[in-house]
Amino acid sequence: MLVSEEAKEGILTAIADEYSRKILMSTRDEAVSALDLSRNSEIPITTVYRHIEDLIQAGLLGSVRSGRTTDGKWYDLYRSLLDRIDISFKDGGMQIEVEMNDHVADRFTRMWSAFAAYKQVEETP
Repeated sequence: MLVSEEAKEGILTAIADEYSRKILMSTRDEAVSALDLSRNSEIPITTVYRHIEDLIQAGLLGSVRSGRTTDGKWYDLYRSLLDRIDISFKDGGMQIEVEMNDHVADRFTRMWSAFAAYKQVEETP
């Protein structure tokens, strides 16, 4: 899927940043909590949260599950929404093409479809 002009800057900024790349690579194959990302990648937790927000805004990362720890604290598990990014230069411009992480993309599609069906039933008189 080709990326819009508006989305290019967020993607380029994310892949240029060392921490964002570590987060994307760590979440490509499995969902990971912010705390585990911090511990495993040796990134300060505040930096992890800041980069998670940036990656979510860029459409590169998603929260796929929430839960509670044994001591009652809430947490989210994050997963990369991307499988592949291709950047090419054509006709004096730059094209960015992304391939979605099928497992995660399918889950989001199912979630939104279920939500839309629920809203439709709820709004029917």
